[in-house]
Amino acid sequence: MLGRYRNTFAEVNLQTLAQNYLTLQQLAGETGLIPMVKADAYGHGDIQVAKVCERLGAKFLGVALIEEGVKLRLNGIQTPILVFGFFDSIGADAIVKYRLTPVLSEPAQFEFLKTSLHESASYPVHVKFNTGMHRLGFEPSQLNEVIDFFEQSNFLKLEGICSHFLSTEAFDSQENIFQNVIKILKSKLNQNFLTHISNSAGIIKGLKNRYDLARPGISLYGYGSDKVKPVLSLKSTVSLLRNVKKGEVVSYGAQWKAPKDSLIAVVALGYADGMPRNLSNLAEVLINSTRCPVRGVICMDYFMVDVSHIADHVAVGDEIVIIGSQKDESITAEELAKNAHTISYEILTGIQVRVPRVFVH
Repeated sequence: MLGRYRNTFAEVNLQTLAQNYLTLQQLAGETGLIPMVKADAYGHGDIQVAKVCERLGAKFLGVALIEEGVKLRLNGIQTPILVFGFFDSIGADAIVKYRLTPVLSEPAQFEFLKTSLHESASYPVHVKFNTGMHRLGFEPSQLNEVIDFFEQSNFLKLEGICSHFLSTEAFDSQENIFQNVIKILKSKLNQNFLTHISNSAGIIKGLKNRYDLARPGISLYGYGSDKVKPVLSLKSTVSLLRNVKKGEVVSYGAQWKAPKDSLIAVVALGYADGMPRNLSNLAEVLINSTRCPVRGVICMDYFMVDVSHIADHVAVGDEIVIIGSQKDESITAEELAKNAHTISYEILTGIQVRVPRVFVH
């Protein structure tokens, strides 16, 4: 609805998303996919993205928070949902109520689930092991503790085990640890379970068929490989044109002074929408297929652009592309991220909810 008033919006191409999914599935071979739709599907709109992935046969969907999983369930998503985050006893109740599959990383989570389940429930869970990331997961030295839980209790069923790559350089060392964990668990528990460790980088590198599942994240949305295409475009329009005389300044703190008489376009998008303030005087946007530099400090609700070089070909209402393409010119989230000294993940997930998502097929 907001897009109808200020005409600033993020356009999400679901056809491109579907093509990326199919490309990743081809790269993964017989390995099933767990598309990561956490953080509102990396800023792309979790419900719509989840529906596409469900239609294409995703084995699971991955989220970080219970709240994210509940939202998907309440919007009709039936695919199994893996929740990778921590939870307490209240969270355990929600997990069971909404048929979410928790990824366990510490002993307390076994006990929280025990209070929410019947003693013979055999509720499916995945268990995460730390193989070098040192973020979430049981240590390999805790293997016997994990084995004891499953040998002594019927309320949980070990459906899968997983880990997380920290970098492409660490693949071999982490895989060695993970393979050893798999071997010990299979011998001690005498059962089969699903395995997954590969992220986008693992899929792109070609670690297909080594594990049952893989978890594409940023690659699903078009980054990390030339085999996939960006799904999201961020657009606005020229709200106002201002003539600025030589020597006059633009925006807070007078950090840009016009070197000559200039024409400045005002854009209704700011850091409260996800346009990083540290892109002030650094970023470019596209107007009529021409790159135009951001001038002055980016404000909460607006930023300004120098359009002096296209003064005869710009008008109020003209489309502005912050991320995306116009004819042969394009600006990616990676370009913005480089100029902002961050990563494309932060640019995409930073696009705020007050920027409407418009879904196109």
